[in-house]
Amino acid sequence: MENRRRIPLLLVPLAAAGCVPQARLAVVPDLVSTEWSRPGPVAAPAEPSLASPAADLGVALGSGELAGLIARAREANTDVGVARARVRQARALFGAARGAMLPVINASAGLSGTRTERATGDPFDFSDAFGGVDISFDLDLFGAGRAERRAARHRLRAAEFDSEAALLVVQSDVARAFVQRATLAARIALLDRNIEQAVELERIIRTRFNAGDATRVDLGLQTIQVRQLQTERLRLDQALDRTRTALAVLTGAEAPRFQLTPAQLDTLVPPRLEIVQPSLLLTRRPDIRAAEARIDAAGGDVAQARAAFFPRIRLSASALGQAASLSGPLSSTFSIGADLLAPIFNRGRLRANLEFMAGRQVESVELYRQVLLTSLAEVEDALSAVERAQAREALLIAVVEEARLTARLARLQYMEGEADLQRVLDAEQRLTEAEDARAIALQERLEAAIDLFKAMGGTPSQSA
Repeated sequence: MENRRRIPLLLVPLAAAGCVPQARLAVVPDLVSTEWSRPGPVAAPAEPSLASPAADLGVALGSGELAGLIARAREANTDVGVARARVRQARALFGAARGAMLPVINASAGLSGTRTERATGDPFDFSDAFGGVDISFDLDLFGAGRAERRAARHRLRAAEFDSEAALLVVQSDVARAFVQRATLAARIALLDRNIEQAVELERIIRTRFNAGDATRVDLGLQTIQVRQLQTERLRLDQALDRTRTALAVLTGAEAPRFQLTPAQLDTLVPPRLEIVQPSLLLTRRPDIRAAEARIDAAGGDVAQARAAFFPRIRLSASALGQAASLSGPLSSTFSIGADLLAPIFNRGRLRANLEFMAGRQVESVELYRQVLLTSLAEVEDALSAVERAQAREALLIAVVEEARLTARLARLQYMEGEADLQRVLDAEQRLTEAEDARAIALQERLEAAIDLFKAMGGTPSQSA
Protein backbone atom coordinates (compact mmCIF):
# COMPACT_ATOMS: atom_id res chain seq x y z
CA MET A 1 0.00 0.00 0.00
CA GLU A 2 2.88 2.38 0.78
CA ASN A 3 4.39 1.98 -2.71
CA ARG A 4 1.05 2.62 -4.34
CA ARG A 5 0.86 5.98 -2.58
CA ARG A 6 4.37 7.10 -3.60
CA ILE A 7 4.24 6.31 -7.34
CA PRO A 8 1.45 8.80 -8.13
CA LEU A 9 3.36 11.47 -6.18
CA LEU A 10 6.41 10.97 -8.41
CA LEU A 11 4.28 11.24 -11.52
CA VAL A 12 2.74 14.58 -10.49
CA PRO A 13 5.62 16.77 -11.78
CA LEU A 14 5.86 14.78 -15.00
CA ALA A 15 2.12 15.11 -15.61
CA ALA A 16 2.28 18.83 -14.84
CA ALA A 17 5.18 19.28 -17.22
CA GLY A 18 3.17 17.65 -19.95
CA CYS A 19 0.86 20.69 -19.96
CA VAL A 20 3.50 23.01 -21.40
CA PRO A 21 1.81 25.97 -23.14
CA GLN A 22 2.42 26.45 -26.81
CA ALA A 23 4.22 29.60 -27.94
CA ARG A 24 3.13 31.40 -31.10
CA LEU A 25 6.25 32.01 -33.15
CA ALA A 26 6.78 34.01 -36.32
CA VAL A 27 7.79 32.38 -39.58
CA VAL A 28 10.84 33.69 -41.41
CA PRO A 29 9.65 35.34 -44.66
CA ASP A 30 10.80 34.00 -47.99
CA LEU A 31 12.49 36.21 -50.57
CA VAL A 32 10.21 36.50 -53.59
CA SER A 33 12.30 38.81 -55.81
CA THR A 34 14.40 36.96 -58.35
CA GLU A 35 15.90 39.91 -60.24
CA TRP A 36 16.32 43.67 -59.98
CA SER A 37 13.90 46.12 -61.55
CA ARG A 38 16.65 47.32 -63.89
CA PRO A 39 19.75 45.54 -65.18
CA GLY A 40 23.10 46.45 -63.75
CA PRO A 41 24.96 49.36 -65.36
CA VAL A 42 27.84 47.03 -66.18
CA ALA A 43 27.95 43.33 -66.92
CA ALA A 44 29.26 40.99 -64.28
CA PRO A 45 32.88 40.06 -64.99
CA ALA A 46 33.74 36.52 -65.97
CA GLU A 47 36.73 36.34 -63.68
CA PRO A 48 36.14 35.47 -60.01
CA SER A 49 35.63 38.43 -57.71
CA LEU A 50 36.62 39.07 -54.13
CA ALA A 51 33.92 37.70 -51.86
CA SER A 52 34.85 39.17 -48.50
CA PRO A 53 32.98 42.28 -47.30
CA ALA A 54 36.35 43.52 -46.04
CA ALA A 55 37.83 43.53 -49.57
CA ASP A 56 39.86 46.65 -50.27
CA LEU A 57 37.68 49.37 -51.72
CA GLY A 58 40.69 51.68 -51.93
CA VAL A 59 42.38 49.41 -54.46
CA ALA A 60 39.10 49.12 -56.40
CA LEU A 61 38.95 52.93 -56.69
CA GLY A 62 42.56 53.04 -57.82
CA SER A 63 44.00 54.84 -54.78
CA GLY A 64 46.76 53.36 -52.65
CA GLU A 65 46.37 56.26 -50.23
CA LEU A 66 42.71 55.38 -49.69
CA ALA A 67 43.70 51.74 -49.17
CA GLY A 68 46.08 52.88 -46.45
CA LEU A 69 43.35 54.90 -44.72
CA ILE A 70 40.99 51.92 -44.82
CA ALA A 71 43.72 49.73 -43.30
CA ARG A 72 44.13 52.26 -40.48
CA ALA A 73 40.37 52.34 -39.94
CA ARG A 74 40.29 48.53 -39.64
CA GLU A 75 42.72 48.72 -36.73
CA ALA A 76 41.77 51.96 -34.97
CA ASN A 77 38.14 52.80 -35.74
CA THR A 78 36.06 52.90 -32.56
CA ASP A 79 32.93 51.32 -34.09
CA VAL A 80 35.01 48.40 -35.36
CA GLY A 81 36.67 48.12 -31.94
CA VAL A 82 33.30 48.05 -30.17
CA ALA A 83 32.05 45.37 -32.55
CA ARG A 84 35.13 43.24 -31.89
CA ALA A 85 34.66 43.66 -28.13
CA ARG A 86 31.10 42.41 -28.47
CA VAL A 87 32.37 39.37 -30.34
CA ARG A 88 34.69 38.72 -27.42
CA GLN A 89 31.78 39.01 -24.97
CA ALA A 90 29.59 36.67 -27.02
CA ARG A 91 32.43 34.16 -27.26
CA ALA A 92 32.79 34.21 -23.47
CA LEU A 93 29.05 33.65 -22.99
CA PHE A 94 29.18 30.75 -25.44
CA GLY A 95 32.04 29.24 -23.48
CA ALA A 96 30.04 29.60 -20.28
CA ALA A 97 27.04 27.88 -21.89
CA ARG A 98 29.25 25.00 -23.02
CA GLY A 99 30.80 24.73 -19.58
CA ALA A 100 27.37 24.46 -17.97
CA MET A 101 26.94 21.07 -19.66
CA LEU A 102 29.94 19.58 -17.88
CA PRO A 103 29.84 17.81 -14.49
CA VAL A 104 30.51 19.86 -11.35
CA ILE A 105 33.29 18.50 -9.14
CA ASN A 106 33.95 19.80 -5.63
CA ALA A 107 36.89 18.59 -3.55
CA SER A 108 37.46 19.23 0.12
CA ALA A 109 40.14 18.32 2.65
CA GLY A 110 40.81 19.18 6.27
CA LEU A 111 43.08 18.52 9.22
CA SER A 112 42.56 19.47 12.83
CA GLY A 113 45.12 19.55 15.62
CA THR A 114 45.56 20.59 19.26
CA ARG A 115 48.61 22.15 20.94
CA THR A 116 50.36 19.91 23.48
CA GLU A 117 52.42 20.86 26.54
CA ARG A 118 55.06 18.13 26.06
CA ALA A 119 58.66 19.33 26.11
CA THR A 120 59.76 16.91 23.43
CA GLY A 121 58.14 15.62 20.32
CA ASP A 122 55.67 17.46 18.20
CA PRO A 123 54.09 20.58 19.70
CA PHE A 124 50.77 19.70 17.99
CA ASP A 125 48.63 16.58 18.18
CA PHE A 126 46.90 16.17 14.79
CA SER A 127 43.66 14.27 14.46
CA ASP A 128 40.50 14.08 12.41
CA ALA A 129 42.08 14.23 8.97
CA PHE A 130 39.59 13.91 6.12
CA GLY A 131 39.21 14.38 2.35
CA GLY A 132 36.18 14.21 0.11
CA VAL A 133 35.00 14.56 -3.48
CA ASP A 134 31.49 15.51 -4.64
CA ILE A 135 30.39 15.10 -8.26
CA SER A 136 27.05 16.27 -9.64
CA PHE A 137 25.72 16.20 -13.17
CA ASP A 138 22.43 17.43 -14.62
CA LEU A 139 20.86 15.06 -17.11
CA ASP A 140 19.73 17.26 -19.99
CA LEU A 141 16.82 14.99 -20.86
CA PHE A 142 14.58 17.81 -22.12
CA GLY A 143 17.19 19.89 -23.92
CA ALA A 144 17.41 22.99 -21.70
CA GLY A 145 21.21 22.97 -21.72
CA ARG A 146 21.42 22.25 -25.41
CA ALA A 147 18.99 25.10 -26.12
CA GLU A 148 21.07 27.50 -24.04
CA ARG A 149 24.21 26.47 -25.87
CA ARG A 150 22.46 26.83 -29.23
CA ALA A 151 21.28 30.36 -28.38
CA ALA A 152 24.76 31.37 -27.24
CA ARG A 153 26.37 29.95 -30.37
CA HIS A 154 24.05 31.88 -32.67
CA ARG A 155 24.55 35.08 -30.68
CA LEU A 156 28.27 34.63 -31.24
CA ARG A 157 27.62 34.25 -34.99
CA ALA A 158 25.46 37.38 -34.94
CA ALA A 159 28.21 39.33 -33.18
CA GLU A 160 30.76 38.17 -35.75
CA PHE A 161 28.53 39.24 -38.62
CA ASP A 162 27.89 42.56 -36.88
CA SER A 163 31.64 43.06 -36.77
CA GLU A 164 31.87 42.45 -40.52
CA ALA A 165 28.95 44.82 -41.13
CA ALA A 166 30.62 47.53 -39.05
CA LEU A 167 33.82 47.11 -41.04
CA LEU A 168 31.89 47.37 -44.31
CA VAL A 169 30.14 50.57 -43.19
CA VAL A 170 33.37 52.16 -41.95
CA GLN A 171 35.18 51.25 -45.17
CA SER A 172 32.41 52.85 -47.23
CA ASP A 173 32.37 55.96 -45.04
CA VAL A 174 36.14 56.37 -45.37
CA ALA A 175 35.92 56.05 -49.16
CA ARG A 176 33.02 58.52 -49.34
CA ALA A 177 34.84 61.13 -47.23
CA PHE A 178 38.00 60.61 -49.30
CA VAL A 179 36.09 61.18 -52.57
CA GLN A 180 34.35 64.24 -51.15
CA ARG A 181 37.69 65.70 -50.11
CA ALA A 182 39.16 65.15 -53.57
CA THR A 183 36.09 66.70 -55.21
CA LEU A 184 36.12 69.75 -52.95
CA ALA A 185 39.81 70.33 -53.66
CA ALA A 186 39.14 70.15 -57.41
CA ARG A 187 36.18 72.53 -57.15
CA ILE A 188 38.20 75.00 -55.07
CA ALA A 189 40.93 75.00 -57.73
CA LEU A 190 38.33 75.75 -60.42
CA LEU A 191 36.75 78.42 -58.24
CA ASP A 192 40.12 80.08 -57.65
CA ARG A 193 40.56 80.33 -61.41
CA ASN A 194 37.09 81.82 -61.73
CA ILE A 195 37.78 84.32 -58.94
CA GLU A 196 41.03 85.35 -60.60
CA GLN A 197 39.20 86.07 -63.87
CA ALA A 198 36.39 87.91 -62.07
CA VAL A 199 38.85 90.10 -60.18
CA GLU A 200 40.63 90.93 -63.43
CA LEU A 201 37.33 91.90 -65.03
CA GLU A 202 36.50 94.04 -61.99
CA ARG A 203 39.82 95.86 -62.39
CA ILE A 204 39.13 96.49 -66.07
CA ILE A 205 35.60 97.77 -65.39
CA ARG A 206 36.91 100.03 -62.61
CA THR A 207 39.50 101.45 -65.00
CA ARG A 208 36.81 102.04 -67.60
CA PHE A 209 34.56 103.60 -64.96
CA ASN A 210 37.31 106.00 -63.93
CA ALA A 211 37.75 106.85 -67.64
CA GLY A 212 34.02 107.39 -68.04
CA ASP A 213 33.45 104.41 -70.34
CA ALA A 214 31.46 102.32 -67.78
CA THR A 215 28.72 103.04 -65.28
CA ARG A 216 28.68 102.57 -61.55
CA VAL A 217 26.08 99.85 -62.01
CA ASP A 218 28.48 97.84 -64.19
CA LEU A 219 31.17 98.12 -61.54
CA GLY A 220 28.77 97.24 -58.71
CA LEU A 221 27.43 94.15 -60.45
CA GLN A 222 30.94 92.83 -61.06
CA THR A 223 31.99 93.58 -57.49
CA ILE A 224 28.97 91.64 -56.21
CA GLN A 225 29.91 88.69 -58.37
CA VAL A 226 33.49 88.70 -57.05
CA ARG A 227 32.29 88.78 -53.44
CA GLN A 228 29.83 85.96 -54.09
CA LEU A 229 32.58 83.82 -55.57
CA GLN A 230 34.84 84.56 -52.60
CA THR A 231 32.00 83.65 -50.21
CA GLU A 232 31.51 80.35 -52.03
CA ARG A 233 35.23 79.74 -51.78
CA LEU A 234 35.09 80.09 -47.98
CA ARG A 235 32.15 77.68 -47.80
CA LEU A 236 33.93 75.03 -49.85
CA ASP A 237 37.11 75.49 -47.81
CA GLN A 238 35.16 74.88 -44.60
CA ALA A 239 33.59 71.74 -46.10
CA LEU A 240 37.07 70.58 -47.13
CA ASP A 241 38.33 70.90 -43.57
CA ARG A 242 35.33 68.93 -42.30
CA THR A 243 36.30 66.02 -44.53
CA ARG A 244 39.71 66.05 -42.85
CA THR A 245 38.21 65.83 -39.36
CA ALA A 246 35.72 63.18 -40.52
CA LEU A 247 38.55 61.03 -41.86
CA ALA A 248 40.43 61.56 -38.59
CA VAL A 249 37.50 60.16 -36.58
CA LEU A 250 36.99 57.26 -39.00
CA THR A 251 40.66 56.26 -38.86
CA GLY A 252 40.88 56.64 -35.07
CA ALA A 253 43.23 59.64 -35.19
CA GLU A 254 43.15 62.91 -33.26
CA ALA A 255 41.81 65.65 -35.52
CA PRO A 256 44.38 68.34 -34.54
CA ARG A 257 47.24 66.02 -35.49
CA PHE A 258 45.66 64.53 -38.62
CA GLN A 259 46.79 65.92 -41.96
CA LEU A 260 45.93 64.61 -45.41
CA THR A 261 46.61 66.15 -48.80
CA PRO A 262 43.53 65.83 -51.03
CA ALA A 263 43.85 63.33 -53.84
CA GLN A 264 43.53 64.24 -57.50
CA LEU A 265 39.91 63.61 -58.42
CA ASP A 266 40.71 62.45 -61.96
CA THR A 267 42.94 59.68 -60.60
CA LEU A 268 39.99 57.95 -58.91
CA VAL A 269 38.35 55.32 -61.11
CA PRO A 270 34.78 54.06 -60.57
CA PRO A 271 35.08 50.29 -59.96
CA ARG A 272 33.26 47.61 -61.92
CA LEU A 273 31.08 45.73 -59.44
CA GLU A 274 29.62 42.28 -59.71
CA ILE A 275 25.83 42.55 -59.82
CA VAL A 276 24.36 39.50 -58.09
CA GLN A 277 20.77 38.35 -57.91
CA PRO A 278 18.64 39.30 -54.86
CA SER A 279 18.79 35.78 -53.42
CA LEU A 280 22.58 35.98 -53.06
CA LEU A 281 22.27 38.97 -50.74
CA LEU A 282 21.15 36.52 -48.05
CA THR A 283 24.67 35.11 -47.92
CA ARG A 284 26.70 38.16 -48.93
CA ARG A 285 25.41 40.91 -46.67
CA PRO A 286 26.64 40.51 -43.09
CA ASP A 287 23.75 42.50 -41.59
CA ILE A 288 21.25 40.05 -43.09
CA ARG A 289 23.22 37.08 -41.80
CA ALA A 290 23.43 38.69 -38.35
CA ALA A 291 19.65 39.16 -38.28
CA GLU A 292 19.20 35.54 -39.35
CA ALA A 293 21.51 34.36 -36.57
CA ARG A 294 19.46 36.34 -34.04
CA ILE A 295 16.35 34.48 -35.15
CA ASP A 296 18.13 31.19 -34.45
CA ALA A 297 19.30 32.51 -31.08
CA ALA A 298 15.75 33.55 -30.20
CA GLY A 299 14.57 30.07 -31.16
CA GLY A 300 17.06 28.62 -28.70
CA ASP A 301 15.74 30.94 -25.98
CA VAL A 302 12.18 29.73 -26.66
CA ALA A 303 13.29 26.09 -26.50
CA GLN A 304 15.06 26.75 -23.19
CA ALA A 305 11.96 28.48 -21.79
CA ARG A 306 9.80 25.49 -22.76
CA ALA A 307 12.29 23.04 -21.27
CA ALA A 308 12.01 24.87 -17.94
CA PHE A 309 8.52 23.37 -17.52
CA PHE A 310 9.98 19.86 -17.34
CA PRO A 311 11.64 18.43 -14.24
CA ARG A 312 15.39 18.45 -13.82
CA ILE A 313 17.18 15.25 -12.94
CA ARG A 314 20.53 15.61 -11.18
CA LEU A 315 22.88 12.72 -10.52
CA SER A 316 25.33 13.06 -7.67
CA ALA A 317 28.07 10.99 -6.14
CA SER A 318 30.28 11.65 -3.14
CA ALA A 319 33.21 9.94 -1.50
CA LEU A 320 34.66 10.70 1.93
CA GLY A 321 37.81 9.40 3.60
CA GLN A 322 38.47 10.09 7.29
CA ALA A 323 41.06 9.13 9.87
CA ALA A 324 41.09 9.75 13.62
CA SER A 325 44.84 10.48 13.45
CA LEU A 326 47.57 10.71 10.84
CA SER A 327 48.84 7.27 11.73
CA GLY A 328 45.44 5.75 12.39
CA PRO A 329 43.32 3.62 10.12
CA LEU A 330 41.43 5.31 7.25
CA SER A 331 37.67 4.90 6.98
CA SER A 332 35.86 5.74 3.72
CA THR A 333 32.29 6.13 2.62
CA PHE A 334 30.78 6.36 -0.85
CA SER A 335 27.27 7.39 -1.86
CA ILE A 336 25.39 7.92 -5.08
CA GLY A 337 21.96 9.36 -5.65
CA ALA A 338 19.61 11.26 -7.91
CA ASP A 339 17.47 14.38 -7.36
CA LEU A 340 14.27 15.24 -9.14
CA LEU A 341 13.52 18.98 -9.24
CA ALA A 342 10.19 19.81 -10.80
CA PRO A 343 8.48 23.21 -11.20
CA ILE A 344 5.03 23.06 -9.60
CA PHE A 345 4.17 26.37 -7.97
CA ASN A 346 6.05 28.74 -10.33
CA ARG A 347 4.33 27.85 -13.58
CA GLY A 348 2.97 31.39 -13.87
CA ARG A 349 6.47 32.81 -13.93
CA LEU A 350 7.60 30.16 -16.41
CA ARG A 351 4.61 30.86 -18.64
CA ALA A 352 5.40 34.59 -18.61
CA ASN A 353 9.02 33.88 -19.42
CA LEU A 354 8.01 31.66 -22.34
CA GLU A 355 5.70 34.35 -23.69
CA PHE A 356 8.49 36.91 -23.35
CA MET A 357 10.93 34.73 -25.29
CA ALA A 358 8.29 34.08 -27.95
CA GLY A 359 7.82 37.83 -28.28
CA ARG A 360 11.56 38.25 -28.74
CA GLN A 361 11.49 35.63 -31.48
CA VAL A 362 8.71 37.51 -33.27
CA GLU A 363 10.69 40.72 -32.87
CA SER A 364 13.81 39.11 -34.34
CA VAL A 365 11.83 37.95 -37.38
CA GLU A 366 10.45 41.46 -37.91
CA LEU A 367 13.95 42.93 -37.59
CA TYR A 368 15.18 40.40 -40.14
CA ARG A 369 12.37 41.41 -42.47
CA GLN A 370 13.26 45.06 -41.96
CA VAL A 371 16.93 44.45 -42.77
CA LEU A 372 15.99 42.40 -45.82
CA LEU A 373 13.63 45.03 -47.22
CA THR A 374 16.13 47.80 -46.53
CA SER A 375 18.88 45.85 -48.26
CA LEU A 376 16.81 45.32 -51.39
CA ALA A 377 15.88 49.00 -51.46
CA GLU A 378 19.52 50.03 -51.04
CA VAL A 379 20.59 47.92 -54.00
CA GLU A 380 17.75 49.29 -56.13
CA ASP A 381 18.70 52.88 -55.21
CA ALA A 382 22.39 52.22 -55.83
CA LEU A 383 21.76 50.64 -59.24
CA SER A 384 19.61 53.60 -60.23
CA ALA A 385 22.20 56.08 -58.92
CA VAL A 386 25.06 54.39 -60.78
CA GLU A 387 23.14 54.32 -64.05
CA ARG A 388 22.00 57.94 -63.86
CA ALA A 389 25.31 59.26 -62.55
CA GLN A 390 27.01 57.60 -65.51
CA ALA A 391 24.56 59.26 -67.89
CA ARG A 392 24.95 62.68 -66.22
CA GLU A 393 28.73 62.48 -66.38
CA ALA A 394 28.61 61.59 -70.09
CA LEU A 395 26.40 64.62 -70.80
CA LEU A 396 28.59 66.95 -68.76
CA ILE A 397 31.73 65.69 -70.48
CA ALA A 398 30.12 66.80 -73.74
CA VAL A 399 29.23 70.16 -72.15
CA VAL A 400 32.81 70.65 -70.97
CA GLU A 401 34.16 69.91 -74.45
CA GLU A 402 31.74 72.39 -75.99
CA ALA A 403 32.52 75.04 -73.36
CA ARG A 404 36.25 74.53 -73.87
CA LEU A 405 35.84 75.01 -77.62
CA THR A 406 33.68 78.09 -77.10
CA ALA A 407 36.19 79.65 -74.73
CA ARG A 408 39.02 79.03 -77.21
CA LEU A 409 37.04 80.62 -80.05
CA ALA A 410 36.15 83.60 -77.87
CA ARG A 411 39.82 84.18 -77.11
CA LEU A 412 40.66 84.02 -80.83
CA GLN A 413 37.88 86.50 -81.65
CA TYR A 414 39.13 88.82 -78.93
CA MET A 415 42.66 88.70 -80.29
CA GLU A 416 41.32 89.50 -83.77
CA GLY A 417 39.21 92.35 -82.42
CA GLU A 418 35.86 90.71 -83.17
CA ALA A 419 34.78 90.30 -79.49
CA ASP A 420 35.27 92.29 -76.30
CA LEU A 421 36.90 91.06 -73.09
CA GLN A 422 33.55 90.61 -71.35
CA ARG A 423 32.56 87.96 -73.85
CA VAL A 424 35.86 86.14 -73.36
CA LEU A 425 35.50 86.17 -69.58
CA ASP A 426 31.89 85.00 -69.82
CA ALA A 427 33.00 82.06 -71.96
CA GLU A 428 35.76 81.25 -69.45
CA GLN A 429 33.22 81.38 -66.62
CA ARG A 430 30.90 79.02 -68.49
CA LEU A 431 33.82 76.63 -68.93
CA THR A 432 34.63 76.78 -65.22
CA GLU A 433 30.99 76.13 -64.30
CA ALA A 434 30.85 73.17 -66.69
CA GLU A 435 34.05 71.71 -65.25
CA ASP A 436 32.66 72.20 -61.72
CA ALA A 437 29.46 70.38 -62.67
CA ARG A 438 31.50 67.59 -64.23
CA ALA A 439 33.54 67.24 -61.02
CA ILE A 440 30.32 66.93 -59.02
CA ALA A 441 29.02 64.33 -61.48
CA LEU A 442 32.21 62.31 -61.10
CA GLN A 443 31.84 62.52 -57.33
CA GLU A 444 28.25 61.30 -57.59
CA ARG A 445 29.33 58.42 -59.79
CA LEU A 446 32.07 57.40 -57.37
CA GLU A 447 29.71 57.67 -54.40
CA ALA A 448 27.07 55.63 -56.24
CA ALA A 449 29.67 52.91 -56.84
CA ILE A 450 30.60 53.02 -53.15
CA ASP A 451 26.93 52.68 -52.19
CA LEU A 452 26.53 49.75 -54.57
CA PHE A 453 29.66 48.15 -53.12
CA LYS A 454 28.15 48.46 -49.64
CA ALA A 455 24.66 47.35 -50.71
CA MET A 456 26.05 44.23 -52.42
CA GLY A 457 28.01 43.30 -49.32
CA GLY A 458 31.39 44.29 -50.75
CA THR A 459 33.22 42.42 -53.51
CA PRO A 460 34.95 44.89 -55.84
CA SER A 461 36.05 43.13 -58.99
CA GLN A 462 37.91 45.34 -61.43
CA SER A 463 38.08 48.91 -62.71
CA ALA A 464 36.06 50.29 -65.58
